[in-house]
Amino acid sequence: MRRHVFLLRELVKRDFQGRYAGSLLGFVWSLVQPLWLIALFTFVFSTVMKVSPVGTRTEHFAIFLFGGLLPWTALHEGVLRSSTAITDNASLVKKLRFPAEILVLAVVLAALLHEAIAAVVFVGVLLAVGELSLHNLPLLLVAVPLQVGLTLGLGLLVSAVHVFFRDTAQLLSMLFQVWFYLTPIVYPLTLVPTRFQPWLALNPLTSLVDLYRRAFFGGTGGSAGEWGVLPLAIAVFVILFGGLWLFRSLKLAFVDEI
Repeated sequence: MRRHVFLLRELVKRDFQGRYAGSLLGFVWSLVQPLWLIALFTFVFSTVMKVSPVGTRTEHFAIFLFGGLLPWTALHEGVLRSSTAITDNASLVKKLRFPAEILVLAVVLAALLHEAIAAVVFVGVLLAVGELSLHNLPLLLVAVPLQVGLTLGLGLLVSAVHVFFRDTAQLLSMLFQVWFYLTPIVYPLTLVPTRFQPWLALNPLTSLVDLYRRAFFGGTGGSAGEWGVLPLAIAVFVILFGGLWLFRSLKLAFVDEI
């Protein structure tokens, strides 16, 4: 176990450092990028288009949007990069005797690390505009583990399938485009017709995004508060253990296929 933890730490470290290898600013880019996005969103949606996030507890659409993009970006990156985690590390899978699941977990944790840096920047912005909800921040203790479980479960599933079906990564990119617009990220759930809201609530990301927004600035689109977090937890449990079961069922054939 100690050897596996060390390997996991080194894989996450390699992933994080490799992203900024050779760049002039290095680690500073992880701080500049979220600030740039918030500034860009503020200019486009609050100054040019003047969009108002109806039914939320913030007057700034840029804050509303960024609060939804935080979990989405981490999940999107974690799952997409997990899909090729086994095939990209074929030499490790073939030569070393260790749980191949670590390769997927490392990608998920690396994406979470980048999200954490963006979240720190986001907290600073919320403090500056006076919209940080300190008493709701503990909701992140619920939201983050659920997000990691969901990302890991999907990552294990798609990484195992990609070994045998190499078009998986391309299909995922298309599916994620649909999933993005079926999740209340660029719009509040209150703008969705009432008859469709229960269907959107079946989307696990609907409750997850709402949890993040409530944690940071107390805003709610009506999903987690109205429909409850229990369906999200059940979905995460099923996806995580389903992905783990499929991964371990196919793992013995990985060496022959890669």
